[in-house]
Amino acid sequence: MSNAGQHVKTLIQDMVVDRNQYLLLSERLEAQREGIILRDVVALEGINQEIIALYQQLSESGKKRHGLLKVLGIPAGAKGLKTLFDRLPESWQTQVRQLWQELENVAASCKKANDANGMLLTMQNDILQNLLNVTEPANWLYQKS
Repeated sequence: MSNAGQHVKTLIQDMVVDRNQYLLLSERLEAQREGIILRDVVALEGINQEIIALYQQLSESGKKRHGLLKVLGIPAGAKGLKTLFDRLPESWQTQVRQLWQELENVAASCKKANDANGMLLTMQNDILQNLLNVTEPANWLYQKS
C-alpha cells in the first residue's frame, strides 16, 4: 500500500475511533447532566475528568486528521473531505460518507448537550446567588448590575 493509501486508511480508522469517542462523550455528558441536577459533586468530579480526557483525545485526533489531509495535499475542512471522499474507490464512498455524517451528527449532539449543561449550571448558580442574597436583604436590594 502506498503512503497516500496508508494515510487515507489511517484517516478512516481514526474517524471510526472518533465516532466511538463522541458516542462515549454523549453518554458522559448525559451523566454530567444527571449529576448537575442531583448536585452530586463527588460523581461530577469523576465525570468531568472523563469528559476533559475525551475532549483532549478528540482534539488530538482532529489535529492528526488535519495533518494527514495536509500531507495528502487536501485542504482541511468539509470541502477537502468531500474531495478526498470523491477520490476513494466507489465501493468505499458511501460507507465513508455515512461514517463522516454520523461523526458530524454525534459531535453536534455533544455540543448541544454541553451547551445545555452549561446553561443548567448557570441557572443553578443564579438560583444559589439569589438565595444567598435573600438572607442579606441589603445585598439583594442594592446588588450591582
